[in-house]
Amino acid sequence: MKNKRAIIFVFAWLLGMATSALSAEAPQKIRIAYASRSSSALPQYMALQKGFFKAEGLDVEIIQMNPRLGATAVVNGDVSFATPFTSTFRGVLQGFPMKLVFIHIKKGPYYVMVRPEIKDVQQLKGKKLGVATIRGTDQLVAEEMLQAKGFNTSQLQAVAIGDGPVRMQALISGAVEAVCLAPPHDLMLRKMGYNALVGPPEVGLPSAGMLTSDRLIKENPQIVRRTLKALLRAHYHIIENRQDAIQTLIKWLPQPLDVAEHSYDAELKTLNRDGTMTDAEIEAIIERIGEKKRPLDEVRDFSFARAALKELGR
Repeated sequence: MKNKRAIIFVFAWLLGMATSALSAEAPQKIRIAYASRSSSALPQYMALQKGFFKAEGLDVEIIQMNPRLGATAVVNGDVSFATPFTSTFRGVLQGFPMKLVFIHIKKGPYYVMVRPEIKDVQQLKGKKLGVATIRGTDQLVAEEMLQAKGFNTSQLQAVAIGDGPVRMQALISGAVEAVCLAPPHDLMLRKMGYNALVGPPEVGLPSAGMLTSDRLIKENPQIVRRTLKALLRAHYHIIENRQDAIQTLIKWLPQPLDVAEHSYDAELKTLNRDGTMTDAEIEAIIERIGEKKRPLDEVRDFSFARAALKELGR
């Protein structure tokens, strides 16, 4: 009887160990929301394609989502991270229990593209500017660039249209007279005869970051660190492997080779090498986009990015 009990005990113990091992090896499922199918989302796609997420024990799904929904989706747990910067960070400043944990590109290379008959900024008076979302990154950057040229942006009507390809089509159809776009869509339009009125900005805004909930940071900080580690690997792969990055970009967003090369040279080679920003840079952004102010420790936490960078030996 004792031997039988011992055998049952050992069997149960081994079964428990096996179950724990399988559980430990099971990849963690996370979802990352991005705003537009453009080159700014390449780091997530690259991390998927090269297995960087998988190497960190993550089963990642990247989904396109309206930027204005990002903060709510993160707080509700519908997604683990949201990448649209301005709309989501504005939510943080308004009190959403979230933090900025990573920056992909500190200054997106936006251009105000206009219809062929428009040659001067003053011709935009009374015209429509197609934007992703009202008061989003592209609108703010467009207004700053136009103001620098002496244009009164109160004379321009912003119209929320959607992501880059949709804004591009709105300009082509004549639904709007101007749009603010990042690569590759600016060059696509130039090849079709549309004008780049201004751009890129001297002082821009981040085009994409990683924002997550305070709850995820508290309950599963390892997921945050591992996600950012995979993305940093993607950043360095993109920066150090131009041709492979260009070919991967074409798979992500079909486009001619010269357009993809333009996207790389204008935007992707400037990917952030450590995923962080200084407090002074964050303060400057808050001054530009925030209706409210919160202490920095309540809106950003780059400790995970720094830890991931250290693990990578960078």
